[in-house]
Amino acid sequence: MEGKAAKHEARVPTHAEAPRTFQRMLSGRRLHLLDPSSIDLEITDLLIGISRVNRWCGQTVGEVGFNVAHHCCVVERVLVEMVWPAAPLGARRWALAHDLPEAVYGDVVTPVKAVLGQPYRELEHRLEVALCLALGFGTTVPEDWRRQVKRADTIAAVSEAVRLAGWSEAEARKLVGGGYRGRLWDGPLEPWDERTARSNWLEQFRAAGGRA
Repeated sequence: MEGKAAKHEARVPTHAEAPRTFQRMLSGRRLHLLDPSSIDLEITDLLIGISRVNRWCGQTVGEVGFNVAHHCCVVERVLVEMVWPAAPLGARRWALAHDLPEAVYGDVVTPVKAVLGQPYRELEHRLEVALCLALGFGTTVPEDWRRQVKRADTIAAVSEAVRLAGWSEAEARKLVGGGYRGRLWDGPLEPWDERTARSNWLEQFRAAGGRA
């Protein structure tokens, strides 16, 4: 009985089952955090959010934090320049957009995600479905897009860990990259301020056929 009760308590409620679950966005829209809808999503709202969320718990070199919007720009460049030169425009847009949910839920580091478990994964999934619909991808993206963007994301993360966050290369490859042995990103990584990150993100998104 205790196990069943714990499992029930861990279920993520919908907005109809909980107190206030929405966030008023700068566009004026109300985004339900537990049960998001694609019609409530404004890409520029989420972009503002990820430009103000720092990766690596803010523990990176320099006077400006390395924000999630900048990371997404790096992932898109890694995808095209190292992983999938013939990547379709949609996959490039997904590389830029894949971390937009972190505007709502933050950049939760991997060890904490493991503790939060299924409820957190469910929250991410709900917002990702709404995001995919808002971007015109349907309820999900093709598996090959997801797989290739994940590889680019891994390369970017290991490179950031080594060059920005003080990890040794061996430790970063093993613990951040899951044993990744390939080449690291050697392009620019000096952190951008939030305004520059938003501008560059939009430029790359529009170059990949996106509208925002």
